Amino acid sequence: MDEQSLLLQDGRRLGYAEYGDPTGRPVFYFHGSGGSRLDRPADVGMLRELGVRLVSTDRPGHGLSDFQSHRRLLDWPGDVDQLADHLGCGRIYVMGWSAGGPHALACAHLLPGRVIKGALVASAAPMRRSGAFRGLSPSNRILAVTARRAPPLARLIRRITRRMVMDDLEKASRRLMSTIPEADKAMLYAPENLGLFIRSVREGYRAGWQGIAQDDILISQDWGFDLAEVRVAFDIWQGEADVNVPCHTGRYLRDTLPNAHATFLPGEGHFFLLKRWGEVLAALVSGD
Repeated sequence: MDEQSLLLQDGRRLGYAEYGDPTGRPVFYFHGSGGSRLDRPADVGMLRELGVRLVSTDRPGHGLSDFQSHRRLLDWPGDVDQLADHLGCGRIYVMGWSAGGPHALACAHLLPGRVIKGALVASAAPMRRSGAFRGLSPSNRILAVTARRAPPLARLIRRITRRMVMDDLEKASRRLMSTIPEADKAMLYAPENLGLFIRSVREGYRAGWQGIAQDDILISQDWGFDLAEVRVAFDIWQGEADVNVPCHTGRYLRDTLPNAHATFLPGEGHFFLLKRWGEVLAALVSGD
């Protein structure tokens, strides 16, 4: 069921998809930059084996979700709260990959009575910290710097990127990902992963480039809360060879969050989740 949507209280539409066990533990998953609700494991049978109900969401301006003007990071938990009510979920788990990580943290901060536990996979961290841009590839550094210091340029970058994505995503992704580690290339272009990746990103950009650029900008600006205030427990998963979200980012999250357990993966890059969904989800929902 990957074409579902909810009409929110303010009249916006929120897109989402459900995978796995419909009676399982609800894990609300937040995609990475430019992704969509079509992000999921290649083997959805694994979700049923784990007893997981994966609810994969479209953020505003992605996929089926309407753009939200003047959005803040702390607006997202309200959308998730309404979706959880709509789906009959009481307490939930949250999981964010890359740009989805800050959204998972925002939910834990504002919805501590609803969020049981969270997982951060190659997650972004606040960019105001010292050395935040260190270790980024040149293209990622340009995007991060412009999103923080020159938002109009970040919007232009995403506008150009959308044109490339909607034309020939496989060609565009090989060009855009030319500087990523070999581990990432092998993972991303594996036959079982490439089709899913292309479909998810094309869907993410379907509504336009504005939502993706907005994501970049709000993550690079002040988040509106301190990580030290987040009391919900989080698993942190970080590839040590990541150039999209360098390893020092995972260490910062580990050292700043009050209740965190970190796993660092030697030789792994940004896309290790594509082969570790089961491991990450099993750790997230274990112990209850």
